[in-house]
Amino acid sequence: MHERKKSMLAGTNPSFHKRIRKLAIAGILLCVVDAFLPTPILMPSPTAPSGRSFALLRKGSALPSDATCTAAAAYDTFEPRPRNALANGTMPSSSFLTAYKSTVSAGEGGAPGSFLQRADGQFTGSTDAVLKWASCKWGFDENVTRATAVNESHWRQSAVGDIGNGTSLGILQIKSRDYPSTCAMVAATQVSADVTDPNCYSYRSTSFNVDYKLAQQRACFEGAVSYLESRTPAAGYPPYPDGTSDQMMWGCVGWWYSGGWYDAGALNYISQVQGYLATRPWLSSNF
Repeated sequence: MHERKKSMLAGTNPSFHKRIRKLAIAGILLCVVDAFLPTPILMPSPTAPSGRSFALLRKGSALPSDATCTAAAAYDTFEPRPRNALANGTMPSSSFLTAYKSTVSAGEGGAPGSFLQRADGQFTGSTDAVLKWASCKWGFDENVTRATAVNESHWRQSAVGDIGNGTSLGILQIKSRDYPSTCAMVAATQVSADVTDPNCYSYRSTSFNVDYKLAQQRACFEGAVSYLESRTPAAGYPPYPDGTSDQMMWGCVGWWYSGGWYDAGALNYISQVQGYLATRPWLSSNF
């Protein structure tokens, strides 16, 4: 049977041999062309990966360990901002952290040192993984963190804002003037070009940027930002720190922008973040 099939295919038919030669030549050409083509760039997944998600933990809750959050976020490869790669892979040095923890021991920007000293930025991964990791670490809803990052920078760790008004840096726009421990050089000079300083980790490290911001937010949420007790909220909103978990969480999201408690600036900012939370633009292919 095999011999018969072979003779039927080949035989002495000249047109058959011509076709074989053409196919062989075409195959060689395809191999040569393929060798010179660039490696295709894999585009990020249009949707965030499934898996464990993190929601708001009530006031006084025990927060997850760093190891728990690292393990939970490690497999999140969703990356709509590939240009964050260098900052996503950068963690603060041990020498910086030693100096930083000493600097913030007495508190900074309203938050007590006990919260800020836990912020160390010791995680690397995709932009989404960083946001998930820090949300887990500080007990916040990861989608609120994602929406806040859209409102602040559209997830760009290279963002520099408020130039001439405190100079805010990174994905969650940490204002150097108000939080000088995060980038002492820019805090001192207010020159945006100084983000290249080796110890400017609010700009150089996505994980430190998000970790620090959520440490401030947790301090606020726990009722530890004492000066807010003297701030009068807009009508219909609770005084600090007497709100429900949801009211406290949103009040602290707004505090990051205005420095006040449910004032006009905070309410406008909260509305913007809630809009992004509803539409989740980070899942869009054109984000």
